[in-house]
Amino acid sequence: MRMDRKLELAVKAIFGLVGVVVVILIVVMLIIPTIFPKADTRYGGIPELTYYVTDEQYVLLEYEYNTIAENCYYVDEQTSCEMAVLIVNDTGDRDINDFALRTFQKNELGKEGKDNGVLIVLVLSTREWKVEVGYGLTYVLTTAYISDVGRNNVTPMLQAGDYGGAMIDMTYYLGTKIIDDYEEAEEGDPAYPIEGIPLEWWHWVILIVVVGLIIGTKGQILLLLLAVIGGGGRGGFGGGRSGGGGAKGRF
Repeated sequence: MRMDRKLELAVKAIFGLVGVVVVILIVVMLIIPTIFPKADTRYGGIPELTYYVTDEQYVLLEYEYNTIAENCYYVDEQTSCEMAVLIVNDTGDRDINDFALRTFQKNELGKEGKDNGVLIVLVLSTREWKVEVGYGLTYVLTTAYISDVGRNNVTPMLQAGDYGGAMIDMTYYLGTKIIDDYEEAEEGDPAYPIEGIPLEWWHWVILIVVVGLIIGTKGQILLLLLAVIGGGGRGGFGGGRSGGGGAKGRF
């Protein structure tokens, strides 16, 4: 009888040790990719943006730069929607669609969960412009509306070499439309897709192991999990995602 008790205690000790090891492994698997992220080949040659204007070619005069930034800031302040302008000479070996999309994604324009970002890209060497729109704004900034603004207001200025005036007008007209028509998404709207769904195989492994440990330890393992797992923050813009919407044009 005494031997059975010792055996029972030994089994519990081993099970508890295994549980601790598994929890540590789970934490390591979650933390290491954050501390040492793999180089993402999707974003090779994609620039980091600054609030709210990135003029790599220095074509904007100071007052033009400031006016564009003020337009973007006002929209952000009034609606939480994030607009950004990027002026580059070329897009490397990418076409403007892929370049704009990857720039939007890398810089996470728009607020997380609202996906209400807008990126305006002007490419000087190919004489193109592109507006990339997040999920939460596609119903406001439709392709038709952006194309009309480009054709009637922006393209004539670009053809005349007035890049600053064109970007001022673009941010003004898009910003005004957002302020007038944007309604912040509620949970359950299409602007709230859940990242990581469907789960990958290793997510399921972790989930099954954790559930098994919770059942096997009668919930005691949760205390250890809460003690070792912490949250993290993000930098840059708000963390939104592109909906693949928008429009483009040439000048």
